[in-house]
Amino acid sequence: MKLEFFNCPTPIGIESIKLPETPEFVKYKPDFELMEKLKEEYKQYKNILVIGHGGSITSIYGFYNALKYQAKKQLYFLSTVDPDYIFELKQALNPKDTLVVSVSKSGETVTQIEMMMPFINFPMLIITGKSSSLRALGEKIGAKIILHPTIGGRYTGLTEVALVPAALAGLDVKGLYEGAQKFYELYGKENLAWKAASVFFQLEQKGFVDVFMPFYAHNLFPMSNVIVQLCHESFGKGGVGQTYFAHEAPESQHHTNQRFFGGRKNICGFFVSSGGFEHPTVNEFPAQVHSVQLKGHALFDINKIPLEKSLEFELLATMDDARINSIPLAHLEISNFSPAEIGGLVAFWQLYAVYSSVLRNVDPFDQPQVENSKKISFNKRLEFKGLL
Repeated sequence: MKLEFFNCPTPIGIESIKLPETPEFVKYKPDFELMEKLKEEYKQYKNILVIGHGGSITSIYGFYNALKYQAKKQLYFLSTVDPDYIFELKQALNPKDTLVVSVSKSGETVTQIEMMMPFINFPMLIITGKSSSLRALGEKIGAKIILHPTIGGRYTGLTEVALVPAALAGLDVKGLYEGAQKFYELYGKENLAWKAASVFFQLEQKGFVDVFMPFYAHNLFPMSNVIVQLCHESFGKGGVGQTYFAHEAPESQHHTNQRFFGGRKNICGFFVSSGGFEHPTVNEFPAQVHSVQLKGHALFDINKIPLEKSLEFELLATMDDARINSIPLAHLEISNFSPAEIGGLVAFWQLYAVYSSVLRNVDPFDQPQVENSKKISFNKRLEFKGLL
């Protein structure tokens, strides 16, 4: 993994800040033996439907999409009570070949229960807290129950929360974990996550409150969900914190580049890319089109350029434009789509969220503004039923 900065402040030394003791998610050791037993127990199911919200689903969604070519089974994801999408899933899946994995730390989220009901006759595995409504429901229907670790959802990517469904799909969960460990071992030492956090903290102090995050790799873009969640829930509180908005690139160059270069000057960039791909491809044009003109050149002049190089050139051009326009920018590049690199990427952003919170003097592990709307929406259900 590589990280570089352009038009940015110098990183602050980590020794200048008092860090909290090593977070629980850094010390946590998942139960790989349990995962092997579950793989054997549920090996007959070719599909897995993961139901959850926020940290219960964002990490496995990122893992699966980044490593999909290595998966042995098809994963589906449900994090909405949208009836049309649930109808689509019901049409595509059936209880004979689909295992439902329902994940919620609190087990008290109303929509979690509502999302499960259309699949109540499916075989089900539930990951939840020791005393929760979800656990009580699971016991009533005979579901297998696994205890959710006492770690906030957005920091559970390298626990059973994400690793159990990843293992069921046939992904290399030990590789994910080992990749993360390389970052975790550097928690209190100088490391890439600290450098990035200290640079973007200084940028916020200079008025750069928006962070544009283009992902120059289609299968990496789903990882943006857990990254944005880590940033917003961890240090978007107490009147501080930047807004992180992610787009898939180079598609974003056809719309959000206008905002990035031509809008308010309160925006910086955090670009994410991969240096290697699973299926590198040389793009060869047929001879009959070689003479077609494009931008004053024949197509022959750009014949046989690998597609991964074309993607790289789009990235480099946008970064060059940012440097020319003095826009602060960081570029994070993973070397390839291996479990170790993807596990390390999630660990990088977890530590980034903790460091960013410490720099802003806010608690990295609470989310006080997330709960109120849940209470209001539950009361609206009661009102609809005439119980209020």
